[in-house]
Amino acid sequence: MSDTNFDPFENNWSEFPEEHNWNECQWRKYLNESDDDMKHFLSLYEKLKDKPNHFDEIASQMGWDIEDMSLTDEFALDTSEEATEDDYTEDDMEPYTPLSHPVIVITHALFSSLRQIWLNYIDKNESHVSPKICWEYANSLYQSEINVLLAVHAIDLGDFGLTICHLKNSLSTLNQTFALLERVEHPDETFLAKFHHEIRIRLFDLRELWLRVMSDCRTECNRRIDNDSD
Repeated sequence: MSDTNFDPFENNWSEFPEEHNWNECQWRKYLNESDDDMKHFLSLYEKLKDKPNHFDEIASQMGWDIEDMSLTDEFALDTSEEATEDDYTEDDMEPYTPLSHPVIVITHALFSSLRQIWLNYIDKNESHVSPKICWEYANSLYQSEINVLLAVHAIDLGDFGLTICHLKNSLSTLNQTFALLERVEHPDETFLAKFHHEIRIRLFDLRELWLRVMSDCRTECNRRIDNDSD
């Protein structure tokens, strides 16, 4: 994927071990494990989210390295001449999927949490909720999350410039969500303040996470430009 003209169909896949053909039961087990990772992250997040540098502490407790918070290297295939089938372990033989990547786990978990917090707000405030705001909030989260998924797909294709564009779209819709919060009302000011805090901290964390990924993508884009000019 270091080639700017990366084409997944031009790789010599015979150099790598064949993928296992998993059945439905095996995939269900894998998906359940992915859900468990998300739940574990959220349980740690609830305990640590108000601490400085909580991302790094959570990552440590999840067994992730700081380098795991980048996507640019994770999807690259080792195409060096020294790479042989003997270099791959059984873990490497798992079917390819980004679902277990820390960045994906965090993103999925925080969006899920944002939806749940909003649902709790509606349950406690049905008589004061504007249908228009409900729709705008749900749509802003949807647009942000779908652009994140498109960004991951672009990374998978080796197109980091496109990834940056999708992440900019996602960040733009996150800003719309921030603006919507100013229009949310509740008769209990204490409840409203806690609601705002819980939403904002998650939005800020999503923004920080994707700014990190964008920075890595820009670095990779510049590296490719430098390589092309040599």
